[in-house]
Amino acid sequence: MRITDNAVFRRLGGASLCLATLAAAQAVLPQIAQAQSSDGVVTYRMEAGDTLHSIDDDFMSGRNAIAAIARINRISNPHRIPVGTVIRLPRNLLAWRDAGLKIRSFNGPVTIDGVAAQNEMAFEEGAVIRTGANGFVTLRSDDGAIVSLPSNSHARLERSRIYSLRNLRDVEFRILGGRGSVEAPTLRSEERFRTSTPVAVTAVRGTEYRVAYDEASGLSLSEVIEGTVSVEQDAAAQIANEGFGVAATDAGIGDLEELLPPVEIAEPTATQTGEVVSFALSLPEGAIGARTELATDVTFNEIVADDVSDDGVATFEGLADGRYQVRSRPISATGIEGLSEEDSFRRKRLGAEAAVEASPISDGFRFVWQAQGEGATHFAFQLWQQGAGDTPLFDEIALPGSATVITGLEAGTYVWRMAAIQSDQEDGLLKVWGPEQTLTVPPE
Repeated sequence: MRITDNAVFRRLGGASLCLATLAAAQAVLPQIAQAQSSDGVVTYRMEAGDTLHSIDDDFMSGRNAIAAIARINRISNPHRIPVGTVIRLPRNLLAWRDAGLKIRSFNGPVTIDGVAAQNEMAFEEGAVIRTGANGFVTLRSDDGAIVSLPSNSHARLERSRIYSLRNLRDVEFRILGGRGSVEAPTLRSEERFRTSTPVAVTAVRGTEYRVAYDEASGLSLSEVIEGTVSVEQDAAAQIANEGFGVAATDAGIGDLEELLPPVEIAEPTATQTGEVVSFALSLPEGAIGARTELATDVTFNEIVADDVSDDGVATFEGLADGRYQVRSRPISATGIEGLSEEDSFRRKRLGAEAAVEASPISDGFRFVWQAQGEGATHFAFQLWQQGAGDTPLFDEIALPGSATVITGLEAGTYVWRMAAIQSDQEDGLLKVWGPEQTLTVPPE
């Protein structure tokens, strides 16, 4: 078992560390404010030989940059700026190149500006990405930033820039509906990496977090797995450290909420052979549901399915054979999703579809079956009188073909079942019994 964000809960030590966590978060607030400067400028220290014209040539874009710099910094004589003077440069006039977000992996229906997704497809500034039902996508930049969207989500890349000035990064990813998970790179001073919704902006400094937005209710959520974020709305801000979440609406930013501990999955590593893959979930106190995700990689960048349920069971249909990762996290009454544990399981479809039909022999019954799944399969068959399951009348362990005929059954009610059997390199002998079925033999 590999535990990821559950470790955060243990490090925090539960609610008793809430005040200490808040104090730690407040201590890093000046650093976040510096890194996520929202006043629209970055600073530059004048060096020998610098002029506003050389700064314009080297770092700026636009015909009015020199006049804007002079106005912002109240420079009356652009030819007499002392060496060492720190001036402010407007971000919107800085020369830049694209930050290079591309599709790393996707599954199901995913589009960028209405065009079907492809691996390595660029996601450029202003583009809108959408995931449909059972659609998942992960974007990654060359510097290691990762953004993942689950099914039924859409987002727009508001800003995707690396400035010529010190190669400063400035990225804003807006969640317009659904959810997004972010692994942000460590930022240098005056760099920005923000994830926004129509209600609030989540600004980070080297962290892993999630942002969600519900279009119907106007609810914006931020959930911090690692690091610290600042949730901002107009002049208000709420600092959230790892292990905490924040809800916001147009009415304002809510209080900090500690993320709920992980959902417990019953037998998470068991081989899943049924037609439907299912997991029994035990929700922690305070949870009203759970989100369970499956992925083909341990980093969960390649998610293939998710399930949101409130009945304590997560189910997945149409899952191909293979090895998967599973994780499940609780959902609180405010909609904030909590911590999760990860496990690995194997999907190996194995079963027998069976039925009984009339036989050409007058007192016979023909039992037929068909393998479900791939690979060389053998079959077992059991039949007993109802109420006498400990003493089967027939107990065949390696039936050939796809049918058998039984004759001479006395009047009464019988119970029978079929099993599919395979020799497997990973699990040894796999034997999966189908459901018990009844057979009534009428009196002559």
